[in-house]
Amino acid sequence: MSEESVTIAEEIHRQGADGDVVALIKAHVIGVGDQVPGGNVQQPTGENISGIVHSMNELEWPYDPRLLCNLFELSSALRPNIDAYVTNIDAFGHTFEPKIDLSADDANQVISNAMFLDRAHLHERDSNAPAPKLPNDEEVFAKIEEIRMTMLIELGTLKSFYNSCCVGIDFVKLRRKTRQDIEVLGNGFWEAIRNAEDRLVLFNYVPAFSIRLGRLGRVVEVPVRVESSDISFEEVQVRMRFRPFIQNLTPNQGGRRTWFKEFGDPRIMSNRTGNLYETVEDLKFTEESASPATELLHFSVDSPRTPYGIPRWIGALLAVMGTRQAEEVNFLYFDNKSIPPLAILVSGGRMAPQATEKIRTYMDEEIKGKRNFHKILILEAEPAGKHQDGVGRVKIEIRPLTQAIQSDALFQKYDERNADKVGQQFRLPRMLRGDIRDFNKSTAFAALMFADQQVFGPEREDFDTDQNRKIFPDLGIKFWRYRSRAPVTRDPQTLSTMVRDLVRGGILVPNEGRQIAADIFNREFSKIEDKWATQPIQLTLAEINVAAKGIIADETVTPAAKRLLPIAKLFVDLHEQLDGAESDTAFAVAKQEAEIEEQPIQSISVSKSDPSQIVADVKDEAGDIITIRVPQEKMLEWVIPHSE
Repeated sequence: MSEESVTIAEEIHRQGADGDVVALIKAHVIGVGDQVPGGNVQQPTGENISGIVHSMNELEWPYDPRLLCNLFELSSALRPNIDAYVTNIDAFGHTFEPKIDLSADDANQVISNAMFLDRAHLHERDSNAPAPKLPNDEEVFAKIEEIRMTMLIELGTLKSFYNSCCVGIDFVKLRRKTRQDIEVLGNGFWEAIRNAEDRLVLFNYVPAFSIRLGRLGRVVEVPVRVESSDISFEEVQVRMRFRPFIQNLTPNQGGRRTWFKEFGDPRIMSNRTGNLYETVEDLKFTEESASPATELLHFSVDSPRTPYGIPRWIGALLAVMGTRQAEEVNFLYFDNKSIPPLAILVSGGRMAPQATEKIRTYMDEEIKGKRNFHKILILEAEPAGKHQDGVGRVKIEIRPLTQAIQSDALFQKYDERNADKVGQQFRLPRMLRGDIRDFNKSTAFAALMFADQQVFGPEREDFDTDQNRKIFPDLGIKFWRYRSRAPVTRDPQTLSTMVRDLVRGGILVPNEGRQIAADIFNREFSKIEDKWATQPIQLTLAEINVAAKGIIADETVTPAAKRLLPIAKLFVDLHEQLDGAESDTAFAVAKQEAEIEEQPIQSISVSKSDPSQIVADVKDEAGDIITIRVPQEKMLEWVIPHSE
C-alpha cells in the first residue's frame, strides 16, 4: 500500500496550508474540417504534479480536488452511490418533445391565440401597428403549415447535432463522465467550440480538477431570447456579469495557463492572458501566439458560500475517511499478526536439539496437501532430572491459541453505519448501493420509485433545463424541448393492463394509449392517422354494430370499421341463431357454420380466461385472420377485434 493512500486523512486536515492544487493537463485539439477552430482544453497526463501558479484573479477551490479524487478512488462507500447517480441520471439517452402538438384537437385554437397575442404585443410596442384581431381560418392553417415545416427542419438539426457533437465519444458518454466529476468534485465542465460562422458545433469534456474559477468581470449587455408566445420569441438586452475560467499546467511539465470564457460571453478574450479585446485583429496584433478563448459550460452542486460546487457527500467526510482507516487496520492485521495459532509446552524437561528445526520443517513443508493429511509428527524431549524412582518424566502439551486470535474483522458495525451515512448524503436506498438485504418485490419497487421521483428525476430536469435554456436558443431551436430518458421503474404488466382498461373504457383514445406506452417502455410508437385511433373505441364499435344491423349506411362508417362489417354482420346472424339455445346446441350450430366454405369463420370457442365471452377466428376480405371476442350477453353492443 502506498504512503499516499494511508495519509489521505492527514492531507485533508492540513489542506490549504501550502495552497497546493493539482492541475494535470495535456494538449488536446479537436475540430471538424478547416472551419472549426481547435479547442483550448488540455487533458490530464496522469502524472502527480503539485505547485501551480496562483494569481489574484483566481478563486481557490474550497477543497483540494486532488484529495477528493483520491478519496473517491480509495473509498468503498463513494463509488456505489456515485455510479448509481451516473447510471440513473445520464445513461438512458434523451428524446426531443414538441412544444406544440399540431395533431391535437385544440391545435388550431392554440395557434390562433398565439397569433392574436403576437399581434397584441406588436400593437403595444408600436402604436402605428394595426389593432390586434383574431386570425381567420386560412391564416391559422398557413401558420400551422409553416410551423410544421420549421419543426421538421429543427428536428433534423437537433438529431444531427447531438449525434456528432462529441469527438471520440457519444453524448451519453460525455454526460456520464461529467456527472462523475459533478458528484466527486461538485463541479463539471464542457468546452463549447464554434465554427467560423459562430455556430455551436462541438462539446469537449474538460477534467474538472484542472479548472479554477476567475472573478466576475464587469457588467455587459447581451441579447437573451425570451418566449413571447407559444410560437414566437423575441430578443431582449440583459445586463450580465461573466466569469473567466483558468486551466493550469505546472512549469516543470512545460505547460502554460489557458483561459476560457463563460458560455454566452460575447466578448473576445485571449486564451493566453485572459485579456479582452474589441476585435480578433486587435488580439492577433497584440498577442501573436494567442487565439480567441473558447467557452466553458459549468455544472455544479450549488453552494451558498462559494461559486464552486461542493460535493454532496462532503458532510460525511469523516465517515468516508473513518471507513478507509478501519479497512486499513483490518488489512494490516494479516501482516502484523503477533499471536501464533498454537503453542508447544514442555514441562519437566527440554526439547531435543533437533526438535525445533524438525517442527519448523514439518509445518512449512510436510503438513500441506491431501497426501499428508494423515501424517504424524513425533516430538522428542529429554527430562531435566530424575525422580525418586529413578525415572525422568517429561510432559509435552500442544495448546491451541485460537481463542486469543481475532476471528473476524474489526469495526463491522462502525463500517456499516458509515456506509449508511454516506448513502444518506445521496438520499439513496440501500438497494441502489448494491445491498439487497431485507428487500422484496414490493419494497424494492417502492425504493426505486422514491429514488427516481425524489432524487434522479429532479437532477434530470435540472440538466434538461440547461439544454433548453442555453443550448437550444444558441442552435435556433424554437419548437422542441430536450428531455432525458428515465429508466422504467414501473411494472409494465400492471401499466399495460391499466392502459388497456382505460382505452376500452373510453377514457383514453388509442393514440393516447400509445403515447403512454411509449413513455413506459422508453421507445417511440408511430402515430396512427386513421380516425378510429383518435376517438373512443366505443364509438368505433358502435359504428360496427349499428352498420351491421343496417341502421346506417356503410358510407358513414370509418374505413377501419367498414373493413370489419362483413365479419360483424356474420356474427350478428350467428348470435340470432344461437339466441335462446342451449349451450351444446349453440356450439353445434357454430361448428356447422364454420364448416361451410363460404363463411369466413375459422373456429369458435368459449374464452378460457373469461367463460362469458365467445372467441371466434374469422377471415376478412383481405384474407387476414382476425380474432373477435364477443360477450355472450352483449353480442350486439361489444365487438372487440384484435389483429393477429
